[in-house]
Amino acid sequence: MRAYNAMAGSPAQWMLLFCDWTLEHPPWQALDAALEQGAVPILTWEPWHAPSTGEFPSPVVEQPRFTLLQIAAGEHDDHIRAWAQDLARWGQDVVLRFAHEMNGNWYPWGAGVQGNTPEHYVQAWHHVRDIFETAGAERVRWCWAPNIPDGLTAENSGPLTDYFPGPEAVDLLGLDGYNWGSAGPAGWIEPSALFRRGIQELRSLGTDLPIIITETASAEDPEDGGAKAAWITQLFAHLQQQGDVRAAVWFHLDKELDWRINSSPRARTAYRNAVAQLGQEVMQK
Repeated sequence: MRAYNAMAGSPAQWMLLFCDWTLEHPPWQALDAALEQGAVPILTWEPWHAPSTGEFPSPVVEQPRFTLLQIAAGEHDDHIRAWAQDLARWGQDVVLRFAHEMNGNWYPWGAGVQGNTPEHYVQAWHHVRDIFETAGAERVRWCWAPNIPDGLTAENSGPLTDYFPGPEAVDLLGLDGYNWGSAGPAGWIEPSALFRRGIQELRSLGTDLPIIITETASAEDPEDGGAKAAWITQLFAHLQQQGDVRAAVWFHLDKELDWRINSSPRARTAYRNAVAQLGQEVMQK
């Protein structure tokens, strides 16, 4: 994280972590490290056993142990309760992003996978949150984070509103979206077009909950070395115009594509400049 902060030119305020259900306890070392660096940890809590290859989409989406109905019916209560009690004892601020991108079809809890429905998702969400409340995990904030409605999500997944557990059960609205460039079905897509429909659907929920872009990044354009840098500049400018979007988390990994902020010198410079400009505007306010 210190290396990332040095590249970005400013300390990160959020740190995104991914934990599947092979982990019996929260990742204490990473959580404490995030707090020491002044960042709020966002735990993406994935109810499955993730493949070690990290492939996307995963070749093992079908995992019968992890249907939403099984979660709602209490088949995993011991595991859920252990995490809830652990985080309650820890007593620090943490955001829990449970079963994200539920409107896609690339996870065992996803739309249409293993018979999952939006109703099943809402049931599972409430069941898990009830266990945390019973355990007294009061400093856990709940982030509901669908994927943007785009060509990657299942055609029959329905509107995001179908999966919403209700404002009383959610603290933060998340949204994931990537510019895959030539590797994706939509081709190169500018930030305003990428997030327009998703943000509109979140607003249609009629809540006053803050919105966080919980995952975003851009591919490089092999034919234009400055395209990603321009995309980063456009992203920050667009999100700053959205009064209810409070933060954005960059997916700083070389994974399916090289999403990192330093995938090229020009991308890194654009990111540093955008973060610096954002910091100046915050100080002025």
